[in-house]
Order: sequence, then structure tokens, then C-alpha cells
Amino acid sequence: MRKVFFSLFLSVGLFASSIVQMYREDGIKSVENYLSGQLQSTAYWSKYLKDKDLKYGYYENLSSLLIIDKAAKRMDVYKNSKEGIKFIMSQTVIVGKAGDKVKEGDLKTPLGAYKIVKKFDPKANFYGPFAYALSYPNMYDKLRGKDGYGIWIHGSPLDGSARNPQSRGCIVLKNDKIRKLDTIINPKSTISLVYEDKIRTTNKKEMSLILSQLFTWKNDWKNNKTSKYLDFYNQNFMRFDGMRKKSFSKMKRSIFSRGEKKSIIFKNINISPSPNIKGENLFKISFYEIYSTKKHKFKGNKELYVKLENNKISILAEK
Repeated sequence: MRKVFFSLFLSVGLFASSIVQMYREDGIKSVENYLSGQLQSTAYWSKYLKDKDLKYGYYENLSSLLIIDKAAKRMDVYKNSKEGIKFIMSQTVIVGKAGDKVKEGDLKTPLGAYKIVKKFDPKANFYGPFAYALSYPNMYDKLRGKDGYGIWIHGSPLDGSARNPQSRGCIVLKNDKIRKLDTIINPKSTISLVYEDKIRTTNKKEMSLILSQLFTWKNDWKNNKTSKYLDFYNQNFMRFDGMRKKSFSKMKRSIFSRGEKKSIIFKNINISPSPNIKGENLFKISFYEIYSTKKHKFKGNKELYVKLENNKISILAEK
């Protein structure tokens, strides 16, 4: 987020006389409040995002992006840059049955946003020289009761034998193509977006709205604005451990009633569309959170799944 704040300082003229005057008259807290307000503004984010290519999301901490179109049997490879994502190449792939994966053994390639968990040797000729394990089922999948495991991006049989025109749920490439892919991506910092039939893209307007809403949610959380904070949560919200909104709200009201002073910092924000069978306007938001109160401290990765509706994010799941 340092780049974001540096850009913010320049865009609002931090060293201009008006800001200096604000600091002289009201202290650093007034400047902090002003900057916090800017981060809650769609106008600021629209200006900050400028001409970035945002059609597949906004990424502060990502090396590469793989777009898999099941219907077209194609993988498009993108690299992340300061200007947004940049197209590198396209490859033909083999995928599973049509539709979204729901249970083990249905032979379907899941729809959604998945990290590459690891690169490994599958120890079998059938899977080619190596494989990338995807993070299926992700947190949102599990909360919806989806199961199964072992969804990989892998190669073809090393002995040259023919592959079936349909996989058992994995994403399969020719061996020369997966070797080439491995020279392009960093598996530790790559996300795969798996679509079917229609790839839904996003834009600067949506990203500006989501980012401003994210920082408004953070501000309400930090300042114990209970009703405004809880209003961000969908009626069907479920936390990673299965806690639903009613119990979650009761817990948060109890915590907020203490009036604790909080320090909350978000770093390395990534926002990606979350492909789904219904074609809903869903997004996965991930970031590194540094949270501190007098009695509790936390540093770690945070995930939200949100629906964008009525110009506001509605949180469906949180971890």
C-alpha cells in the first residue's frame, strides 16, 4: 500500500499550503482523518486507477493471472504490472464436464477463483512432468457444501499416449506448453479464474467502488460504528467456521460496546472476480491485515467474498 499512499499524498498535495495549514492548526490527526476520507472516496480511487487494465481485477500482490475458459477450452496467461495485467499468451487445454463442480467424482472442473497452492511431481507418467495444485475447495466453496479434492493444472502422459478429450476435473496442457508456462509464472503468486460460457469482466468504476467500500468498512470497524459495520454483511453471511450473521452480529456488538481503540492496516490488496454458475457479480478480496488493540493483536491474511449490488459491497463470507 506504500505506492497507494504516496500517490495519494501527491494527488491531494500533502505538502501544499492548505495541508500544512491543516497540520499546524489541528495536528496530525486532522491530516490522518482527511486521508482516511480520501480512501473512502470513489473519486480518489478512480483517479488513482487511471488507465490500468482492470478487466480481470485489481492486484497489488500478484505475479500472474490464468484465465481458463471451459467452454472454449482455452487458458489465457497474464502478467501483472504497474499498468495492470498484460496478456502474454493463450494455450489450448482439456477440462472436465460442463457445469460447476459440486461433489467428489462428478468429473467437473470447478468454477471460481483459485490460488496455486504448490508445484509438485505427481509421481505418475499420466500427469506429465509436474503439476500445480489449485486451492479447490476454497473457503467459499466449503461454506456452500462443495467437496472433492485434487484439482490440478498438469501435463499429458510422458509416454506420448493420447489423452481423453475430457479430464476428470483437472486442467490439462500439452507438456511443452506447461513447461513454457512454468518459465513465465511464479506459482507462489498466481491466481486462476475458471469460467464457463461467458467470461464476466470488471472495470474501473466497479474497482473504485469496491476499494472505497472496503476502506469505509475498515473505518466503521476501527471506530466501533456497529450498525454501519454490520450493514455491510449479507443476510446469508457465513464466517469460515460456519458462524451465521445472527451470532456474528451478537459477538461484534459485544466487542464494539467496549469502545476499544483499534489500529487496522490493510496491505497487499487483491480483488478478483469470482466466477460462478449463476453469473452473479461476486468478488474475492484478499489482503494482509495488521490488527491491534490493547488486549488483542493479529497479523495475517484475510479473505472476503462479496457481492456487488446497489453500489455497495455485501459480504457473503469472511476468513
